[in-house]
This record gives sequence, structure tokens and C-alpha cells, in this order.
Amino acid sequence: MLCRAVIWAGIQVCILTFQAFLVLMMLAGWFWRSYEVAELCFEIKIRKNKMDKIKQLERKLNEAKNKFGLVGAKPAKVQEFDDADYNISASINPYDWGIQVTLKTGYNPIQDIRQQVYARLKKIEDGLEKVVIQLGSGHEVAHWELPFGSEKGCPFNTYNHDKIVEAVKNSLPEDKKQHADYVANLFEDTIINPRVKEYFGDFSGHVLFWDWEGLRTEKQTGQKGFTPLYEAFVKVNMHLFGDRIDKVFLKRHYTKNEKVEKVVERIVENCNFSENIQDTTPLFDKSQWSIIAENYAKAISDLLDEMPKERLSAYDSGQNKNSEGQEGRQQKQQAGNGVEQKVQTKEGKEEIAYGRYSNREGQSPNIESFEQLDALYQRLAKDIPVKVEAITRENSMEISPLNYRAFDYEKDNPLKIKTSKFFFNEDGFNFAYPNQPLTINYNQKIQRKSFPDFKMVLIDNSGSMKEGLNGDNGNTNFIPFGDKSKYHFALLGYYGIENFLQKQGIAPYINHGVSLFSNKTRFKKGNYNDLIKTRKLLFEPNWSVTNLDAKILKDALDGEQSFFLSISDGAISNWSSEKLKIKKLVEQNYYAHVQLGSETEMTRDLKSWGMPVFYVNSGEDLSKLMVDITKNAYHPFVQEANKQ
Repeated sequence: MLCRAVIWAGIQVCILTFQAFLVLMMLAGWFWRSYEVAELCFEIKIRKNKMDKIKQLERKLNEAKNKFGLVGAKPAKVQEFDDADYNISASINPYDWGIQVTLKTGYNPIQDIRQQVYARLKKIEDGLEKVVIQLGSGHEVAHWELPFGSEKGCPFNTYNHDKIVEAVKNSLPEDKKQHADYVANLFEDTIINPRVKEYFGDFSGHVLFWDWEGLRTEKQTGQKGFTPLYEAFVKVNMHLFGDRIDKVFLKRHYTKNEKVEKVVERIVENCNFSENIQDTTPLFDKSQWSIIAENYAKAISDLLDEMPKERLSAYDSGQNKNSEGQEGRQQKQQAGNGVEQKVQTKEGKEEIAYGRYSNREGQSPNIESFEQLDALYQRLAKDIPVKVEAITRENSMEISPLNYRAFDYEKDNPLKIKTSKFFFNEDGFNFAYPNQPLTINYNQKIQRKSFPDFKMVLIDNSGSMKEGLNGDNGNTNFIPFGDKSKYHFALLGYYGIENFLQKQGIAPYINHGVSLFSNKTRFKKGNYNDLIKTRKLLFEPNWSVTNLDAKILKDALDGEQSFFLSISDGAISNWSSEKLKIKKLVEQNYYAHVQLGSETEMTRDLKSWGMPVFYVNSGEDLSKLMVDITKNAYHPFVQEANKQ
């Protein structure tokens, strides 16, 4: 009995122990689930705080942007990524002025003791906000204007940037000219950074950025201290506007390199950079930039053997990735300010070409000659008055019904039934149907594609076309044949024709051609996408005798219903042998001729054949007349389109 009691007691103990174990397991599971829930809630709270911080930065950035004068610009955007290459990257789009800032998740510019002391001395409440506002927006905007309307920006436009690059390139030794774009950006940053300090009353955000660039580079390369070129750049900036706290803070990256010190001294002396500048107005005398940039480049060229691995600003150009063994390679990257980006565009090239031409300067060595001349003539052609006709058709559109009636099963369109409204009448239940619709009339733009298939402009490029109508061919600094030559005004008229056809909406639907005649007749033609290639021929005149090859013209016009315009300033030497072939060509097309000067055998024959001939004695009249002739030739087709 005792043994049985002991066994039974043991069983009960086991049962109680097992029950206790189950209770403990349940409690453990409950606690674990509670921990997971708490952890999840904490993570959600952290994410929410991060999102709130990003939104706050975005709001602050947009407030700053509006103060810059960019009220109508695209809203600024701040993003955060775990795998961002840098702590902060920033850029601005020069077309919509949209500012983009990308942050590495968890980036805090104030971390180590030295940074904390600096922040306390500078009274920085929010280090991240300080860096984002000053570096992410103020610095990039200052390359254009800070604020807009102040004219305090460098390079301010693509024309000035191109002039600075030219000055730098001229000053650098032959084996270092490939760094001209980088040095130009160094110079432009040196001009605008004091303005950023002047505008904000503080530059600590950028100083923190330079500090982090030094730390990042040291971590990646194991090399302590700024690279020599970067150290010189920072020290020149500190001379211009840095205070004692800024200079002491950055000392941990200085290398006491005597070569760097000498370069800094030369830059300060040769560029006449004042220490601790209070009024930055003298820095924005654009007429002096080329001279100062030359002196800057000469002084700093001794340090170009080792290119910096640190970034000048927050733009992520990719130039510092995989930097091992890359010293001395060309670092031609687009800047975050969008200047280099705009230089490559049609608008940027027009700005450069027109700026140089209007200032009676030569062509830029940084852009191909044809690109500059092509851009200039496109810009000049905009000044020729052009009035286009709208190709539209009037239509009517029902906006909304004034009331409803019962649906008629025999005559109404079931698709127009108003399913949310019902009628109850003697016929019973029925759907509602729109009654007495409110109608408006509107003009719908249409595109007629049956214009003359081809536009051909035939231009005399004999030697006399280089002359002016009054003997003076004008300035030849930018336009090699002179901006008062007969050929100049003929080209201006040609570009005016293209401008008209673009605005009228005709250009994309026709083929385009140009022909030059002198000792030989040449032509190029193609569709709308080939316009640039076609226009290149215009800038390849040979200035010889005046002959015209009808066979070449026939090949150019063959199979095309063409608008055909010719321009000449004198007699055609071989007219008698070519005129019958020419007669056949002009009668088959929409043709007109413009004669610079007096009547010739050609113009008499053309008039006898019933062809329109126009005489002009001024260059401005020639350009405008060429556009007017084109407009009148296409006018009937526009009118016909509107009647359809």
C-alpha cells in the first residue's frame, strides 16, 4: 500500500510539474509575443519619426527655395535610402528648378566629440537641417543666383561658364588641360561660397560636409588628411569667409604641406581675394571672372597631379567611386548645379553663341564651330517677325444636360441612360435620359499632312556673297563671312523659314533640303530628323564662280512636290546652257526667286515664264522676304485644311 501511495504521489507530482511547465511555456509565449509586438511598435514609431523628419526637411527646403525666389519651381524633394552611396547628395534642375536631396539612412552630421563641440560653439540645433538647407539648396542655387534677382551667382549662365572654362584651359599646362572643367568648378565654388555665407549668415553646414568628406576619404584610403588640391581649395575658402571656429575645426584634415601653403598664398595674392570678406559684391563683377580664373588656374595647376577623392559639394557625380589608381584621370562630370547639363542643350548653346556674338567675341574653343553657328542663327531667326495661322476645326461638345426625361426605347441611345435617376409615369418605372444638353463650341487643332512634300532652298555661295550689299561685310569675329554679308542674311532667312515651319506645325511632316551653287552645285536633304545634318552644308561655302548645274538640282528635287526658293546676287555664268532644264524644274514646283541687286538674264527669263521674282537691296529685307514668301506659299494649304 505504501509503495502504491508513493507511486501515486510521484505521478501527481509529475502531472503538477508538467502543468506548471505548460503554464510557464504559455507565459513565455505570451511574453515573447508581447516583446515582438512592442518591438514592432517601436520600429513603426522609429519609421514614422524618420518619415516625419524627412517631411519636415522637405518643408524647410521648400520654404528656403521660395525665399530664393523660386516660388513657381518644382517642389523640392528629400529621399532617404539604406544603400545610398554618400551621406548626402544634391542637385538642381535648371529647367524646372527642382531640387533633389538624397540622404543615407541614419545620417547625422554631428557625431564625434569634435563635431559636437563645433555644433555647440556654432549654436547648431539641427545639424542635418543645416547641411541640407545650406548645401543641398543654397550652394547649388548660388551657381545661378542667390536669391534670384540679385545677380549674385557664378557662373550665372552658360555663357559665363563657357568663358571661365576657356580662361582656365588657356592657363593650364598642356598635360593638364583635361582638368579644365574641374578647375572651373573649383573656381566657381570659390566665388559663390562666400555668398552662401553672406546670405545665410553662417556656413557651418558646408564646413560639416567638408569634415565628413575628409573622414570618408580617410576611411576608404587609409590616408589621413585632405588630398593637396582639396586642402588648398578649402583653405582659400576659409581665407575668404571662415571664422576662427571653422578654421580650428577643420585643422584635423590639414597636412602642413608646404606646396599647398604656397599655392594658397599665390591664389590669394594673384586673385586679390580679401580675407574675411563682408560684402561679396566685388566677387560678382563678371567682366573680371576670366582674368581671375586664369590666375586661379595657374596657381593651382601645381596640385593637379593628384586629383581629389573628396567631393567639392553634395553632387553625386560618381567621380570618387573606385578611385584607387585613378589619380590624374580626367574628371569631366556634370555638376549638381545643372550648368554642365545645360551647356549640352540647344538652349545652352544658343546662350553661349549669342553671348559671344553680341559681345563681338570669337567662337568658343569648347564647342564645335558648326554647333555654335547653327545655335546662333536659330537664336537670331527668332527676331524675324512670324505670324502663324491656327489649323483648327470648329466642333461642338455636350457638357451636361439641363434636365432629364423618361427613356424612349425606340429612339434613344441606351448608352446615354442615367442609371442613378429613375422616372415613374403612366407607363410605370423607367430610366432617366438626358434632355436639353448644354453645348459649347470649341476649336480642335488638326494637322494636315498634304503640304508640298519638300522644301528646298537654293543659295548662291560664290565669292561675291561674302560681301555686304553696301560693300561692308560686318564683323567677322564670330561669323567668319561677316554679319553684314549677303550670305549671312541669306542664312538668316533660311533659319527664319525653318522657324516659321516649326511654329506652323508643318516641319515634322515634310522633307527638307538645301543646295549651294558656285563652281559646283551641291545639295543635302532628309526628313525632319535629319535637319541638323542638312544644315551643315550651309557652313561649307567655297566662294568661287557662279555656275548652276540643272542635273544636280533635278536629282535633288526628283519625285518631290516641292516648295523651291532660290537666292542669288548676280548673273549665272552658264545660264544659257542650263535655263531650259531649269524652266522645266521650276514649272513643276512652287517656286520663287530672290535677287540681290539689279536685274539679270536669269531674272528676265524667270519673269517671262511667269515665275515670281523679288528684288531686294538690304540684308534685313532679304531675311524677312524669304520668310514671307514661304508663308504665302503654304498659306493656301493651311486655308484648305481649315475648310475640311
